[in-house]
Formats: sequence, structure tokens, C-alpha cells
Amino acid sequence: QLMTTYMKRTTIVSFFFIIFGFPVFSQGLRNDSALVERQEANGQLVYDNFTGPQASIYNGSEYIAYIFKREGMPFFEADTMSLGWVGYEGRIYKPMIIQFDIARNQVLILASDRRSKIVLHNELIDSFSLLNHIFKKLEASSAKNLSTTGFYEFLYGGNLMVYANRKKLFKDVIKDNELVRIFGKEDRYYIFKGGKYYLVNNKKDVYGLLADKKSEIKSAMRRRKIKFRKNNFEEALLVAAEIYDQH
Repeated sequence: QLMTTYMKRTTIVSFFFIIFGFPVFSQGLRNDSALVERQEANGQLVYDNFTGPQASIYNGSEYIAYIFKREGMPFFEADTMSLGWVGYEGRIYKPMIIQFDIARNQVLILASDRRSKIVLHNELIDSFSLLNHIFKKLEASSAKNLSTTGFYEFLYGGNLMVYANRKKLFKDVIKDNELVRIFGKEDRYYIFKGGKYYLVNNKKDVYGLLADKKSEIKSAMRRRKIKFRKNNFEEALLVAAEIYDQH
């Protein structure tokens, strides 16, 4: 099961680069015409791997850690930083040590001193990846039916695309005369179909949006013994999207 999950994540990463791509030439490489000509002659893709201390990606502010006691975590998937990459100012920085503080909506990288964390400027981030999960910035658009700009996890790509908007909610309580912040998660799912984003909260929303192939989806999901439930909505949604693309 773990291997299957890894393979699915790897496929998503590959699909993401094929569909969206990135302008990965740095300004320095553009100016070096001789190098560009050599690379073009060889048919090679030049990646901007410059991650030295003078790189613009390190110009963010220092991250302020949580100092109070907490239950749960504000971060995506893990309390620790992980290897990944960042699309920043139209270029790819990789590999990078990265973390996503969902509660604060802050993308963090390890500073060049390898001790502190830096908060990236959200307006300069195109996308990022950590733990084999990809997040893409989607811009609010009334024409595309998307109300909120933010980082959405790219879950599935085909004729349909499926995204998740990960949220961390919290409440402060007093326990044993001490302030404790309790974190919980709230995920919202979107299907991109026909040039528009649609929020899907439940089975009714999914079948309503995919009504043209509703019977095929239901039949295939019955055969696979998969049902839409609160604790497996994401899994069922991705299966439904896959079935939709197959019919």
C-alpha cells in the first residue's frame, strides 16, 4: 500500500510538470549567451539550482516559532522540515529544505546558515513540493468560479483536476493554568471542470457535477467497494475522478 501511494504521488509530480511547466532559466543564465547556445545545441533543459546565500529566495523574514503549548500541529504532515522544491519568482529552487505552516499560511525554507527558518513571500511563490505532495498557487477569479487565492494541493490531473485547500483551525484553552492551542484540520476540495473550479463537500456535490457519467461512476465504485464517507471522502473523490476520465 505504501509503495502504491508513493507511485501515485510520483505520477502526480510528473503530471504536474508536464501540464504546468516552469520558466526555469535564471537571469544569469539568460545573460550568458554562450552557455545558452551550448545548452540549446545539446537540447538540454537548464535548471536554476542556485541556492547560495545571496539567492533572492533567502530575502524573506525569519520565522517566529510557536512558544506556547499546543496539541496537534499547525504544519502540513510533519512537525519537521523535509526535502522538496519551490517555484519562486518563475524559477525552480531544488533541492530545498521546506515546511508548510498551514495555520499561518506560511511556506518556510531552511536559512543559508542551516539554523533558522525563513518565511517566503507568498506573492512570489508559484508552487512548492514536500513529502511528495505538490501545492500550486491558484488565483481568485470570478470567471473561473474561485473566490480565494491560496496554495491548493494538486491531487489529480486528467480531463478533470482535483485540488484540496488545506486548512488548520485552532482554539485556545486553559489547562492546568496554562494556555494551550489546539489545532484541528479542515480540508476543502475542488474539481476543475470545463474551465471552472467547483467546491465539492459531499457525495451529492460530486455526483451533481459529474452527472453525465454518474451511473458509470456509481457502478465502478460499487465494484471496488468504495463509498463516500466523511473519513474517506478524499480517497473516494479521487477514485470518482479517475473513473470519470476512463469513461
